[in-house]
Amino acid sequence: MAIKRTRKTASDKAEVKTQPSLLSGMELDILDDIVGYRLRRAQVVVYQDYVRTVGSLDIRPSQFAAMTIIGANPGLSQTTLAATMGIDRSGAVILIDALEGKGLASRVPSPVDRRTYAIMLTEAGQKTLAELKRLVAEHDLRITSQLSDAERTQLRDLLHRLYTPQF
Repeated sequence: MAIKRTRKTASDKAEVKTQPSLLSGMELDILDDIVGYRLRRAQVVVYQDYVRTVGSLDIRPSQFAAMTIIGANPGLSQTTLAATMGIDRSGAVILIDALEGKGLASRVPSPVDRRTYAIMLTEAGQKTLAELKRLVAEHDLRITSQLSDAERTQLRDLLHRLYTPQF
């Protein structure tokens, strides 16, 4: 069911149909009480804004996270990257392959363990990461603009507690 809204344009008044993100009056039953459902809805909004913000750079959120961790810890191993990101080692390999394919990261022989590779950002990767950090910081402020500074901090803390359980 679409809701009709009238929008004035420069040329004339046009009737525009828009689909709200959640129809008013729609019963969500148990979904309203499930944290995972609300997290997923929020994640969709965050992802869409991220893509609009950094889309021209063609870097996915997981690639940005990997680049940030590699940039802060040059020479780390694929295993350490995977553990830090909370993903399988095979997922880290896919991420690094993608970053290498874009010329943003490289694997070099580890100076401490001949069986592993150290991951480094290339010069292009360092420049791209600097631009990404600027854009993502703007994105983060925009998507949390309805929250106070204290609420932003509280949200980050609560989410951290969810992904670092104590059991």
